[in-house]
Amino acid sequence: MAEGQETAIVLVKLTFALIAVILIAVFLIRPLLRSLGTRPDYLDSLQTPEMPIEEDQELEIPSEDAKPDIHSMVEQARSDPGKTARLVSSWLKERK
Repeated sequence: MAEGQETAIVLVKLTFALIAVILIAVFLIRPLLRSLGTRPDYLDSLQTPEMPIEEDQELEIPSEDAKPDIHSMVEQARSDPGKTARLVSSWLKERK
C-alpha cells in the first residue's frame, strides 16, 4: 500500500510540473517569441524614402556674432515639421 501511495504522489508531482511547464510556455515564451518576430512600428517610419531638402528651403545659419533666439527657432521648427524631421534625420545619420 505504501508503494502505491508513493507512486501516486510522484504522478501528482509530475502532473503539476508538466502543467507548470505548459503554462510557462503559453504565457511567457510564446508571447516573447511573437514579439521578437514582429518589427516595431518606428522602424517603418525610419525606412521611408528621404525627401531631399531643396536649396531654397535650407535653414539659415546665423552669423557668429548673433546667436539665434530659442523662441524663433522653435517657431521655425513648428512651422514646417517635415523639414525639421528631415534635418534632424540627416544630423543623426551624419553622427553615425
